[in-house]
Amino acid sequence: MIPDRRTPRLLLPIACLSGFTFLIFEVAWHRQLSLGLGATVAAATAVLSTFMAGLGAGAWWWGGRADGAPRPERLLALLLLGVGVTGTAGHELARALAARPGPVPAVAEWTPAVVLLLVPTFLMGGVFPVLGRLATAGGTPLTAALGRLYAVETLGSAAGALAAGLVLLGALGQRGTVLLAGGLDLALVAVLLAGPGRERGGAAAEADPPAARPAVPRTGPAARGSGPARRDVLLVAFVCGLASLALQALWFRLFRVYFTNTSYMFALVSATAIAGSFVGSAWLARRPPAAADRARALARAALLFAALTVAATALAARLPQALLFPFETALADPFLRVLVLPLLAALLVVLPPAACAGYALPLACRLLVRGRDSVGRDFGLGLAVNTAGSVAGPLLATFALLPLLGAVRALLLLAALLVGAAALLAARGALGGRGPVRLAPAAAAAVLLAFALLAPAAPVVPPSVTRFGRELLHYRESIEGTLTVARDRGGPSATRYSFVDNSAVIGSSYDAYKAVRLLGHLPYLAGLDARRALVVGFGMGVTTSAIAAHPGLVELECAELAPGLRDAASHYRDLNRDVARDPRLRLVAGDGRRHLQRSPGGYDLISCDPTHPILGSGALYTREWFRLCRDRLAPGGMLSQYLPLHKLGERELLGIIGTFHEEFPEGSVWLGQYHAVLLGTTSPLRIDFARWSARAAALGRDLTFHTEPHHLASLLLLDADTIARLTAAAPVNTDDRCYTEFFARGCLDEGNLVRNLRLLAAARVDPAGAFDDVADPARLQVAAAGQRLVTEALARILDGDREGGLALLRQARAADPLDQELPFLVRLHE
Repeated sequence: MIPDRRTPRLLLPIACLSGFTFLIFEVAWHRQLSLGLGATVAAATAVLSTFMAGLGAGAWWWGGRADGAPRPERLLALLLLGVGVTGTAGHELARALAARPGPVPAVAEWTPAVVLLLVPTFLMGGVFPVLGRLATAGGTPLTAALGRLYAVETLGSAAGALAAGLVLLGALGQRGTVLLAGGLDLALVAVLLAGPGRERGGAAAEADPPAARPAVPRTGPAARGSGPARRDVLLVAFVCGLASLALQALWFRLFRVYFTNTSYMFALVSATAIAGSFVGSAWLARRPPAAADRARALARAALLFAALTVAATALAARLPQALLFPFETALADPFLRVLVLPLLAALLVVLPPAACAGYALPLACRLLVRGRDSVGRDFGLGLAVNTAGSVAGPLLATFALLPLLGAVRALLLLAALLVGAAALLAARGALGGRGPVRLAPAAAAAVLLAFALLAPAAPVVPPSVTRFGRELLHYRESIEGTLTVARDRGGPSATRYSFVDNSAVIGSSYDAYKAVRLLGHLPYLAGLDARRALVVGFGMGVTTSAIAAHPGLVELECAELAPGLRDAASHYRDLNRDVARDPRLRLVAGDGRRHLQRSPGGYDLISCDPTHPILGSGALYTREWFRLCRDRLAPGGMLSQYLPLHKLGERELLGIIGTFHEEFPEGSVWLGQYHAVLLGTTSPLRIDFARWSARAAALGRDLTFHTEPHHLASLLLLDADTIARLTAAAPVNTDDRCYTEFFARGCLDEGNLVRNLRLLAAARVDPAGAFDDVADPARLQVAAAGQRLVTEALARILDGDREGGLALLRQARAADPLDQELPFLVRLHE
C-alpha cells in the first residue's frame, strides 16, 4: 500500500491531540470514580494502576497486530473511535456507579470500576504502537521518528492534564469535559477516514501479500549480534516505568505537605511530570545516538535519572528554606502563590528526573526494534513492559515504601533501583572499560540501598513548623497522609498545631475551638436526642467528644480518611476528653461520603467537619452530598456541618448555603465568630428555650465554649426564610460543576473573611423567631445586640483597626454584663 501523502503530516497532530484527550479522560475518570470508590490515596493509586495496566495490555496486544494490518490508518481510526465512545459511555456508567445507594460488596464495587477503565485504556494503549508503525514507514530514521512521536504525544498529554485541571472541569463541568474529549477523538477519526488508505492516484490501495513484501534488513541489536540482550533492555524499561510513577506518587506526597492542597496544584505537578517526558524524548529525537552507542546512552540515562532523583530529593527536603519562604514574600497575590510556587518547585524537583525517563523509554524501544517490519510488535512490547513497571510503581510507593521508609528514604531506594538497572547494562559492557568501570554502578547502588534502609528517618513537615521552629510532638507517614503534631516553644502549655499533610486539622485559636464545639453541641441544644450518630472527620476528636458527652448516645461512628489521627489525638486530651478510648466510638478508616453511601442510614445525627472545600473536600459541599445526608437521617434527625467564611468569595459562600437550603429547606446558619455551622433539620426550627437552657447548663463550664443560654441563642445567624431570600440567585454547587473545588481566583483574597462576616451580619435575624417560651425576651434582645457588636468588632480587628474593634467589644461588654464570653474576648484582643 502506498500511504496517502497527507498521512505523515497528520501523524504528529494526531499523536498530540490523542495524548491531549487521553489525559482529559484520565483526570475526569479519576475524579468521577473517587465519588464512588472514595477520595482516598489508596483508591486513587488503584485507579491509576488500573489505568496504566489497560495501556500496557493494549500496547502489547495491538502492537502485535499493527505490523500485519493492511491499512494501519484504518486500525488507528477504529481505536480512536473506540476510545471516544467507550470513554464517554464509561463516564456515564461511572456516574451511575457513584450514585448507587446501600451496602455493596467490595467485589461488586470494584469490578465495574475496573472494567470501565480497562476497556477504553486497552484501546488507548494500541494507539501509540500503530502511530509508531506509521511514523517509521519509508526511510525515516527509526530513533528520531520514535523520539519525535513520543515527544509530541507527551506534549499533548501535558496540555491535557493542565487544561482539564485548570480550566475545563471548572468551566464545562465533569460531563462537558468528557464530551469534549470524546468529540475530539471522533474528529480525529473523521480526519483519518477522509485521508488514508488511498493510492497517489486516488484509487484504493491493496495491501501487498506477505510473500510479495520486500525484505527489510534488520537493524536492531538482534540483527547485529551485539549490544545488550533484549531481556536486559526490557528490565531497564520496566525499572524506568516503575521509578517514574513511584516518583510521581512520592513527589505528590511531599508537595501535599509543603503546599496548599488544591486540585490546581495536582494538575500542575502531573503536567510538569509529563512535560519532563516531552523534554527527554524531544532531545532524543534531536540528538539520537549512533547505533553503536545506544546501549551506552541508555545506561547513562538510567544513571543520570538516579543522580537527578538524589539531587531532587536533597532539594525537596529543604524546599521551604530554598523556595517557599523567599518567594512567598515576593508573591503578594495569594492565587499566584497557589499556582506559581508549586510550578516552580515542580520544574526544579519533578521535571529533571522525568526528562531522563522520557529519554530512556523511546531509546529502549528503539533497542528492541529489530527492523521496520516489526516496529509495531517490538515497540508495543517495550511500551507494555514499561507500563507494567508504571502499574507496580505507585502501588509499591503508596502501600509499602511510604509507610515503611517514609518519602525521603523511599526516593533514595528508587534511585538505588535505577543505578542497579544501569549496573546490569554496565556488566554487559554497555559503559565500556574494564572491571572497575563495570563495577562502579553496582557499588553505587549498594551504597544508596544501604543508606535508604539504614539511615534515620527524615521528617517532612509543613512549612509553618519549620519557619517558627516548633517542637515536633507526633510524626507519622501513613498511606493516607503525613500526620504532624507540633507545639510552640514554651512547654506543655504552649499552643499546639496539627496537620494532615499541610491541612490544619484543628485551629489553635479560641474561635476555632468554639466552632468545633458548636458543631457537636448545637443539635443537642436544639432538642435532638441522638442515640446513633455519625461524625465525618475525626480530626483531633473535639467535635466527636462534644457529641459523646450527650446523654442517651449509644452508637458513635466516625469516618476518617487518616485513621492515624486517633493516636495523634492523645496530645489533645484536655480538649477531647480522651474520646479515642470511648468504647462507643467505632472509627472507620476511609472516605466519609463513600461510607455514608454504603451505609443503610438511620442516623439521628450526622456531623461533618471536613477540611476547607478548596483543599480537597469539595464533594462534601455539593447538592448530592446534602441529599445523601438527608436520605440517611432517621425521622427527626439533624445534620450539623462546618461552613468556612474564609477563602470563599460571596458567590461561593452564598452558593454553598443555597445548595444546602435546596436539600434542607428548613435549615439554618449559626455563627461561631470567624466560622459558621449549617444546621439541617427536616421540620421548621422551633426550640423550647427552657429545655435549651437546661441542656446548656448540663454541658458544664468550658473555657473554649461559653454556655450562657442567651449568648448561645444569639449565635443564630440565618433562618430558613432569610436563606431563601439571600441565596435566590446563587448557583447550585453540584458534583458535575463543583465550583468550590475548581474555585475562582478571588476566593483566596484575604479580605473575604471580613466581607463575608459583614454580608451575613447584615442579614442576621432576630433569634427570638426560633425560640418558644423565652422567659426574658429583653435579655435575649440584649444578647443579640451584643453579638452584632462583636461581629463588627472582630471585622474591624481583622481589617487592622484594633483600637476600634476593642472599643466595640468594651461597648458590648458594658451593654451585656451577663455574657461570660465578652470579658474573655476583651482580654484576648487587648
